Amino acid sequence: MKKTLSNRGKAVFAAFFLCALTFAAYAGGSGESAAPASGGSWKPGSPVTIIVPYGAGGGQDVAARIFAKHAEKYAGQKFVAENRTGGSGAIGTTAIANARPDGVTLGMFHNLSLYDQFLVEGVTYTEKSFIPLAIFTADSTVIVVNKKLGVTDIKGLVEKAKASPNRITWGGPEFSSQTYPRMNVENATGVKFGKMIFDGGAAALAAVAGGNCDVTSVFPSEYFAMADNPDIVTIATCGTERMGAVPDIPTMIEQGINATFFQWRAFVAPAGTPDNIVKGYQEIFQKTLDDKDCAAELTKAGFNFVNIGGAKAYPYMMESFEANKDVIVATAKQAKSK
Repeated sequence: MKKTLSNRGKAVFAAFFLCALTFAAYAGGSGESAAPASGGSWKPGSPVTIIVPYGAGGGQDVAARIFAKHAEKYAGQKFVAENRTGGSGAIGTTAIANARPDGVTLGMFHNLSLYDQFLVEGVTYTEKSFIPLAIFTADSTVIVVNKKLGVTDIKGLVEKAKASPNRITWGGPEFSSQTYPRMNVENATGVKFGKMIFDGGAAALAAVAGGNCDVTSVFPSEYFAMADNPDIVTIATCGTERMGAVPDIPTMIEQGINATFFQWRAFVAPAGTPDNIVKGYQEIFQKTLDDKDCAAELTKAGFNFVNIGGAKAYPYMMESFEANKDVIVATAKQAKSK
């Protein structure tokens, strides 16, 4: 299902470096909400399914379950996470876009899915297919290698990759938080890694720990689940600054590799969801965002908590999308012409 883009060059790196640099500017948001302010305080009348397009134990799954648990007390209903894996997230994201817009089914979403329309063969969803209800994390990742690879920093990994092009395997879902860091390192240094495709960060990390894959890039929440495993070594983080969850691990930039990455996460409704339902969820999730226990649990799990709900969520999504769209489109057209 996935289309592999060749020779992306510096374009994709520039897009995601820009995304990281402009993140802070978007937190306040501007523009109009996805739903008008009028409407009653709608609440779901039955348990709500949250479609998670990645496997259990990965960053999307863990964040979704934590936020859903705290949202239940304000919704008065259970939120049930349902993992629909496959296609490196495209199958589950398609299910979110195609769900009946009746408030019974929502989805766990991240900003990288906005670009699937340009990168992934057969995808029909676009930025117009989703209504963001609450954006609650914005995270960078940790680069982890198998101990037997014999490297302890990102420079050592790059040197090995230069000596053996395409032999060092980097795993994760294609066009994801696991593989965009790989692409950015390749574009910044000229090295080439071999690719291994998995349905989520947890699966990729397990493969690295088991020696079946050399490298992956995972969120701290995923890393913490295996941090005591003696067969994995953390060599860098991907943000512009060190991460509070793992402050002792230096960034790639600190180590002389000019590459970055970050990803935000949200609960979304499918397009066409009635205004009163959207407004109801905005109220429920704003209370969840303001819940100190929710923020504390997300932070303890290794996520960078953000409070972007209500009228802020939609403009945040669209500004983030527009900041990178032109470069991504140009890169996709360049690949198709070859």
